Amino acid sequence: MQVVSGGLTPIILLGAVVAASAWMLRASLVKKERQEAAAQESIVATAPVHKGEFQLIIPVTGQLAAVKSKPAVTEVTGQIVKLVTNGAAVKKGDVIAVLDVPRMLRRVRDQERQYQQALDDLERKKRDLAAEVQRATLKLEQARGQLEQYQAQQKVELTQKRSRKDKDAADLVLSQQRFERQKKLAEEGLSPGREVELAEAQLKAKQFALERETKELELADAQSAAEELNKQAAVRDAESEVARAKSKQEGELANAQMALQVAKTQLDRVKEEYGKSTIRSPADGIVVMQQEWQGRGMQSRSIQAGDRAWEGRPIATIADLSEMRVEMQLGQEQARQVKLKQRAIVLVDAVAGITFEGKVTEVSQTANESSLPGTGIPSGERTFQAKVTIKDLKHAKLRPGMSAQARIIVEKLPKAVSVPLECVFDKEDRQLVYVRRGTRFTPVEVELGPRNADVVVIAKGLKGGEEVALRDVGEQGEPSRRPAGKPGAAAAPPGRASPAGLGR
Repeated sequence: MQVVSGGLTPIILLGAVVAASAWMLRASLVKKERQEAAAQESIVATAPVHKGEFQLIIPVTGQLAAVKSKPAVTEVTGQIVKLVTNGAAVKKGDVIAVLDVPRMLRRVRDQERQYQQALDDLERKKRDLAAEVQRATLKLEQARGQLEQYQAQQKVELTQKRSRKDKDAADLVLSQQRFERQKKLAEEGLSPGREVELAEAQLKAKQFALERETKELELADAQSAAEELNKQAAVRDAESEVARAKSKQEGELANAQMALQVAKTQLDRVKEEYGKSTIRSPADGIVVMQQEWQGRGMQSRSIQAGDRAWEGRPIATIADLSEMRVEMQLGQEQARQVKLKQRAIVLVDAVAGITFEGKVTEVSQTANESSLPGTGIPSGERTFQAKVTIKDLKHAKLRPGMSAQARIIVEKLPKAVSVPLECVFDKEDRQLVYVRRGTRFTPVEVELGPRNADVVVIAKGLKGGEEVALRDVGEQGEPSRRPAGKPGAAAAPPGRASPAGLGR
């Protein structure tokens, strides 16, 4: 019995030692595990799973431009010799640029000489023709004066001759009566025959004198009528000469005035053409110089004095700063989602700390080929132009050409579950998040929905309110087998934006 008892004692002691060692090892492992879990818990940052409104946003960069602007277009080709400062405030009609066009200046000088020559010819003709009309008029006045003078003189002379004839006729009657009386007295013997003869001789003398006066009067009448006709003909000739001089004056002056008008029209036309070399502002606003590509590297810069301006091309744009918008280029997928009247938040790089409300006011229906930045070389990518108009400028000093970002809100989900993008990890063909469960993080398979630049919607896998790890903590247990949809569903559904914009 002592031998047996002595053999069991070491075995029991050995078992006790082994059991104690196992217990101590297990306690050590548990303690270590708890310490590791506590350490892991203390160093793993988490984020809450948010449930609420989610805004799908497309951020697009672009440049500010004025809603109302008018181009200042060059109408002739020439070298720019004078140019206002880019960004200068101008009024309608102010000079923006002056072009050097020697050919047009020579045409103006030549046409000015032709116009001056036509003007001198007109003045000379006016003087010469007026003098000719004046001479003809003077001759007419002289002819009329001579006619009137002659008529007055002949009236006096003929009156005198008629008076003498009438007197001779009266004397003849008296002589005839005396002769008849003497003859009767002689027949009665009361008067000598000599008295009869004397009375008869006086009667014949009176008859002769009357006949002579009658013939002279008839001759004078005929001569007067003939001379008056001559003088009337002279008056008519003078009148015709005046009429011819006036007609000549009217015709030649009309021709000279027509030639002057033609010269004036041509001068006005070349001056108008030359005036196009002075480019004036079409409206009130700010001058935004046109950009052009220069050098082998095709660098873009504003037009400067010394550059050549080409007919039909704008040299600048006159911008009205009372309304501004962001002009941008959309990718083909972005253009499919952006619609008119969608709300946008505008950030302007030059105006820090201020956000502007905007609205999509234009989306082009046709694509353009974009250029490589800073080169003007086609990139081969097709883009669509869009414009976001800013509602309230908030008295900010915005200028065309400033870089800006428009965050266009293309969709709103009212009760979406979302997490930061860095909480989602790709594991083979699955997307996982690590959900805190006490002191551990459990991998949970999720299905992703729309996403922005920082936040992604969890379509399936989370309910909201959980906490998820912001880094990959590794698998601390089997992943939860909640419904996650088809494998590979992590990518954004067709039509969703690439990483973009605001979060919730």
